[in-house]
Amino acid sequence: MIVQLREFNQKWASLGLPSLDIGIGINTGVASVGNMGSTLRYGYTAMGDTVNLSSRLEGLNKEYTTRIILSESTRLALPKDAFLVRGLDYIRVKGKAQPVEIHELLGRRNDAGEWTELVKCFDEGREAYKRRDWQEAARLFENVLERWPNDGPARIFRDRVLGYLAEAPASDWDGVYIMKHK
Repeated sequence: MIVQLREFNQKWASLGLPSLDIGIGINTGVASVGNMGSTLRYGYTAMGDTVNLSSRLEGLNKEYTTRIILSESTRLALPKDAFLVRGLDYIRVKGKAQPVEIHELLGRRNDAGEWTELVKCFDEGREAYKRRDWQEAARLFENVLERWPNDGPARIFRDRVLGYLAEAPASDWDGVYIMKHK
């Protein structure tokens, strides 16, 4: 979808039309799918916790400036070594106590190119972040942003770390980001 959208946007730009952008959230699990409702209101839909999390992941793309966010269950279901996936964050969605690990799907592994180096550098920053080594994490995320200035996840983590340098999180901080919106 992302590759096709890029092609559409190039065509539309040549015609002077505005571009379109999308975000995709993918979660793997059990859901109820089909025609549901009553005689007054009836339609084809999908329902359940799996679908709700997918919807929240889709919305996070705006915050992280990403295109495709996967849950951990989806990452585990992917064919081994077929795709390049970057670990993004641990989040707690509204209405759930258990945190969810989320990932960014960057593309097919054989087309990864420079993305492989981005993932390596970003992972180093996240490891320092998890250790609460704010100085090192800030340095590592700044390094990522020097090479990839438009990387939204590195910008988010750098800003969080700078905030933690100014005011450390509580002693029971578990590294989980609490979503403030749906």
